[in-house]
Amino acid sequence: MKQAPIDPASAQARIDAIQKRYREWTQLVPKLEAAQQDWQRGIEIMRELAHFYFEGEYMRYHEAIENGLDVNLHTGGEYSVMSEDALWNAFHEQHSLAWQRLRSAIAVLDSDAQASCQTASPQAQ
Repeated sequence: MKQAPIDPASAQARIDAIQKRYREWTQLVPKLEAAQQDWQRGIEIMRELAHFYFEGEYMRYHEAIENGLDVNLHTGGEYSVMSEDALWNAFHEQHSLAWQRLRSAIAVLDSDAQASCQTASPQAQ
């Protein structure tokens, strides 16, 4: 099948548009790398919170507070870690975010694999 000749003006417009998207990508990469570092830091934080909550330390303090232990539970605006729902919700949020990241990564990898199969397939040529 013969393709129509390429019009220089429309070719230039398309190349310029794709160049703009590529420029946007190159500016976004450092932010994505920083976000990955933040994600790793978040994992470290959640491991410590999970250890506190699931290894019995939370319950020990919770019971002591219920029995009159005088501690200051005021925070800088967030919920107290001694609120069972605060940590439980944090674990749920991390879980949901992890699934979102995984699904997003799989979508990228699946589309890469699909593109590779299509270009390698004799039917695609």
